[in-house]
Amino acid sequence: MKSNLKKMLGLAALGMMLQVTTVPTWAGRVSTDSVIIGNNQSSSWASGNQVDARYSADTRQQIGCRAYTLSSYSWTSCFATDSAGRTLVCGSGDWKFLEPLRAMTDSSFISFTADLNGGACRDITIHNYSDMLR
Repeated sequence: MKSNLKKMLGLAALGMMLQVTTVPTWAGRVSTDSVIIGNNQSSSWASGNQVDARYSADTRQQIGCRAYTLSSYSWTSCFATDSAGRTLVCGSGDWKFLEPLRAMTDSSFISFTADLNGGACRDITIHNYSDMLR
């Protein structure tokens, strides 16, 4: 009788513990980055997270890059629109920009810099961190 009572109390405690922890536990920091567009005397730049832009409260934010490759030609372009509606676009035929885009995922943090006088891409950086995931 005493051992049955211990088993029942143990099972009841286990059942209550399982009810409390039915939700998945997430560890680490979560980053929420709005799309930001800025400039200085020589260039314009944009940065932001694709997931956060997609699920932002406003309907304007977007950021992304795309690449086209043919056997003898490539073209890479990046674009961003911030919450105020300002847009920045850059493009380049330089093959060096293809490698960073291969690392891009739907939760990547993207930053790029463009020339002020023509929109040529100066640099494109893709950041993949766990804090960018939702």
